[in-house]
Amino acid sequence: MRVLAGGVGIGCLYLCASISLSPAAVAQNNAPPTKVMIPNPTPRQPDLEQVYGETSEGKQKEQELSIQTQLRAREIWLESNQILLLAQQLQQEIHSPKKSASMEANAAKAGQIEKLAKSVQEKMKTR
Repeated sequence: MRVLAGGVGIGCLYLCASISLSPAAVAQNNAPPTKVMIPNPTPRQPDLEQVYGETSEGKQKEQELSIQTQLRAREIWLESNQILLLAQQLQQEIHSPKKSASMEANAAKAGQIEKLAKSVQEKMKTR
């Protein structure tokens, strides 16, 4: 009886080993894993822009802001050029040997330069 039981045990072991090492079993183990979807763990409000897309009102406001920004940049550029021109004129009048310009005219130009500089500075601060 022992021989029979031992023979059945060895046969069963051989059968199990041959099934687990068969090419079909190896192919199943090397199959790519299926895609697993994990839910978002943090509950939050949905992104409305993503849900509804951009509205025409949002685009219009964005365009208006863009135009305002361009206009402000243009004003800053123009006033900066005026400051440069006045500063060059003032420097030429001060360093000229003729002294044809009066001190009042030079002071007026300097005051205008200061006023423009403050205006440019304020425009640069605002958005």
